[in-house]
Amino acid sequence: MSTETEQHAEHSIEEHEHGENCGHQAVEHEDHVDYMHGEHMHAEHDGHYDEH
Repeated sequence: MSTETEQHAEHSIEEHEHGENCGHQAVEHEDHVDYMHGEHMHAEHDGHYDEH
């Protein structure tokens, strides 16, 4: 069991869409891909990005 807490500060896809050529490092995370955004990762979720 992980003791790491996930933050769910939402960032809209309209603000920035992560993808192959977005300029952010892609990181495999369990069953999806996160993108490094500053000191945290963004994960797409229901039309927005959650912070990890």
